[in-house]
Amino acid sequence: MQLSSARAPRPSRRRLRGGMSVTMMLVLLGLVGMLGLVEVGYLYWAKRDAQKVVDLASMAGAQRLDLCNANRTDNSAARGNAQKDNGFAGTLAIQCGNWNPGRGAEDHFSTTVDAANPLNAVKVVATRSVVPFFGQNTRLPVIRAQAVATRAPPIAVFSVGSQLLRVNGRSPLGDVLCTVGACLDQTTLLGYDGLAQAKVTPNGLLQALGIPVNANIGIAEFNALLAANRVSLGQLLDATATVLTNSGVANVDLSALRNALAAKLDLNQLNVQLGSTDTTGGLFARIVAPEGPASAALQADVNALDLITTSISIASGGRGVSVNNLKVLGMVQAQTAIIEPPSIAIGGVGARAYNAQVRLRLNIDTDELFLLAPVLKALKIRLHLPIHADVTNAMGTLTSLHCGTSPATASVRVDSSVLRTCVGKLPANAWLSTRNACDAGLGNEDLLTLLGAPLVTDQIKLNALTLSETLTLAAGQTQSTWINKAQLGTAVADLVKELLRVLSNVLNPASRGMNTADTASRLADQYIAAAHPDGGRYNVDSIIAAVRDGSASKGLEPLGDWPIKKGVPEPCVIFLGTCFRDGTVWEGYRAAVTGRGMGVLDGLLGTLLGGLLVNRCDSLFGNLGNYNNCLRSNLVSYLQTAPDGLLDGHLGAGVLDPTTNQVPGCSGLLCSLLKPALEGLIKPLLNGVGTLLSQTLAQILGLELGRTDVHMQSIQCTPAQLVY
Repeated sequence: MQLSSARAPRPSRRRLRGGMSVTMMLVLLGLVGMLGLVEVGYLYWAKRDAQKVVDLASMAGAQRLDLCNANRTDNSAARGNAQKDNGFAGTLAIQCGNWNPGRGAEDHFSTTVDAANPLNAVKVVATRSVVPFFGQNTRLPVIRAQAVATRAPPIAVFSVGSQLLRVNGRSPLGDVLCTVGACLDQTTLLGYDGLAQAKVTPNGLLQALGIPVNANIGIAEFNALLAANRVSLGQLLDATATVLTNSGVANVDLSALRNALAAKLDLNQLNVQLGSTDTTGGLFARIVAPEGPASAALQADVNALDLITTSISIASGGRGVSVNNLKVLGMVQAQTAIIEPPSIAIGGVGARAYNAQVRLRLNIDTDELFLLAPVLKALKIRLHLPIHADVTNAMGTLTSLHCGTSPATASVRVDSSVLRTCVGKLPANAWLSTRNACDAGLGNEDLLTLLGAPLVTDQIKLNALTLSETLTLAAGQTQSTWINKAQLGTAVADLVKELLRVLSNVLNPASRGMNTADTASRLADQYIAAAHPDGGRYNVDSIIAAVRDGSASKGLEPLGDWPIKKGVPEPCVIFLGTCFRDGTVWEGYRAAVTGRGMGVLDGLLGTLLGGLLVNRCDSLFGNLGNYNNCLRSNLVSYLQTAPDGLLDGHLGAGVLDPTTNQVPGCSGLLCSLLKPALEGLIKPLLNGVGTLLSQTLAQILGLELGRTDVHMQSIQCTPAQLVY
């Protein structure tokens, strides 16, 4: 087979040139596409760069809202950040205003600023022209970027009151627990010291309680949410334990506390309101902050120990607690109660926290002490002094926060009042339920009854000592305000003086409208009743024995005997008239009643010295009349002849001295009757009230009179954050 030697024809040059053109065209198209991608990437970069500029500028402006100009159309911090720090050469539009997530606008920003919409945000809009890689193209868009940054005002968490940790490190939790009837031993209490350093947040607490919280909840809604929820003390303790466990807090075990409380109290029946309203207090005071997101308040650090002690105080609010240690001379029992619960404040300037308003009730009633002083009961003398004292009441108001200092500090103005005291009648439950019991509902009381007649029916009000002082604290610090000790001593002394003033009327009843004759009449009734407890016809010798020698069975002191000039009636003028001679008082009284050795005339015998009428009782006319009344009338007259008088010649001045339990200078029949009881019981009792208020309260309830503690739990200076 033969092979052909002819070769294949070569492609022409024209055909080769055409192939290269297609290749070059494809390469050029690829290059153009790549350059287009570069152009798009450049535009994207320019957009991101502009966005970065406005983000940083708005945050810089929000950090320094004080640098907004008067009409809020510029902020020098925002402009400086964009132009100087980031070299932005485009156009900037800067506005200062209010950001609120509840506003309908897309960016939730408004330039309207007023009390309801405070200045809290900066909006920055940046525009710049982009120079394209391939010449001028007017159809390319101008780069535009905008951002809104807001800065929540700084907030603090603080509490006020003597139930807080003391600077000496001793936890008063045991005192609070004992007050509600759940005392724990010292070994158990040592386990709670770790709570002093543990923190919980309201958000974590609400989650543990199963209360849903919207992520965008505002301040007003958050206040309403807290106020609308009540939980049991047991639930709150469990939720606190859950939060502490989840946050990894070591060495804090609340199970022992819960078990100890459960053994004494029904934890499921004691409720705690989480929030406060205008009329009721709760665990947290009303949060004070500009309307906006409540995120800062939700994440505020709250001291776990304060949270627990405050909760226990609230749960026990309104419960009158009888404290055995609070006694005067071991006789008069006192009661104390938490009238208004304490609260924990969270918020900015204007936030307020209240301490627990503790009220003391001391009921001094001699009717309950008659076994120690039977003469009081026998003479129907009753001293009844229902004393109500708001021992301490304080409010702390956050006045400023100083985020520029290191560490950050906050200033709290403490307005405190001590010893708002009154004596009088309160409605049955008012002392437990009324915030200002001494101002609302206080009525007159029969403070002193003498010989069965109300002598002093009145009420006493003593103004509280007040103090206003500002403290500046860093987070974790506790400081105290003190009312001057001398002022406290004066206030306590004033109370005792008022009580002694009431008591002094027992020796000087004339100052209250009971004159000498009235007093003698009522005194005579007491001795006649002792001599003739069953009534019937009176016997003059029995009455004389009771008055002169006293009656041990009835608790009546003896009045003794005394000489009386021209006090013994005898017949004269040929046995037809009556004359008077010197003698003893009871000789005269017996002669006047019986008429022995007298003339034949009956009826009115005459008058003693001072115009006191004396009648003959055992005679024809006396027996026909009211014999018993005649004996009584004569006894009233003869009682008024005592050498020192019937009433105290010093008008009860000896009772008024609070520095002694003695009654110096006391004179008169009433004084001789009452002085043993006054010096041995009643005056020491009243003088002891001052000791109870100034010393015993500190030992039992942990209350140091005149002291208010402020505990700054945390301070949060929130940085600016982008919100659009």
